[in-house]
Amino acid sequence: MNRIARNTLIAACTAAALVLAGCAAVDPARIPAIDTAGSTTRLPGKIVWHDLLSEDPAAAKRFYGGLFGWTFRDVDIGGGQTYTVIAHAGRAIGGMVDGRGINRGINVSRWIPVLSVADLDAAVAAVHDNGGNVFQAPVEIPERGRVAVVGDPQGAVLTLLQSRDGDPPDRPIPNGGWLWNELWSSDPRLAIAFYRRLLPAYQEASAKRDAYTYLESQGQPRVGVLPNPVSGIKDTWMAYVRVADPAATAAAAERLGGQVLLPARKNPLGGEVAILNDPTGAGFLVQSWEPSWAEHTTARHTANR
Repeated sequence: MNRIARNTLIAACTAAALVLAGCAAVDPARIPAIDTAGSTTRLPGKIVWHDLLSEDPAAAKRFYGGLFGWTFRDVDIGGGQTYTVIAHAGRAIGGMVDGRGINRGINVSRWIPVLSVADLDAAVAAVHDNGGNVFQAPVEIPERGRVAVVGDPQGAVLTLLQSRDGDPPDRPIPNGGWLWNELWSSDPRLAIAFYRRLLPAYQEASAKRDAYTYLESQGQPRVGVLPNPVSGIKDTWMAYVRVADPAATAAAAERLGGQVLLPARKNPLGGEVAILNDPTGAGFLVQSWEPSWAEHTTARHTANR
């Protein structure tokens, strides 16, 4: 199965589990809201949530609970389906969908980011018009807003959300919380052009003498875009979790049944970083340093395209 077909399967079944795409009689009204901390402000361009599609939800709970202290709450969403809310330090930070049975020949385990947009219909039209794929057309989730599942021209999958009330505010990131998101791309320039057309709020900027390119909105760094650094990994979104000691976290991950893809080492932007897989192969990074973008950002901002 080729990359686009595989990602189509993953995206379609993720959407099916969440928004009545036909795999089961899921009731969208039962899907819980994301934690906005009472904010009524939308922040287009920010990753506001992460969903884990897992081949072994029980193993995932043991792994992430032991590694980061995350807790889990199962919600019956109808049709025999369960959506698991993931929380850390008293706040909901993501969800988990049972991926068993989606495809016997493919491990579909992966993290999928949820990106805030101001106008979902305009964003979906931009995906169509600029070489991307729409796997799940916009649908309404009463407690969240309107969502769609899309892929960029290189096949990286994400969910778009036009929130009902607002997005989680920018705030300090605790250890065990989501720190950063990157797009690992086979064509970073094409990817940047695509996402800036998808989201007019994005501005391009760089750090450390232009060695690292990222997109920002509302004056805040939002996502990095870089050439895919790992051989054998297809274009994908990768999420970082903040930790105090990546080497110790990597060792703990192995004890909990995970895999270390890249042992802890210095990150050129600061701190240390390691690349890990959970027990079913969903990849993520751990990072010991929260970037001080105000010190390292250049003045280069390009006009909207």
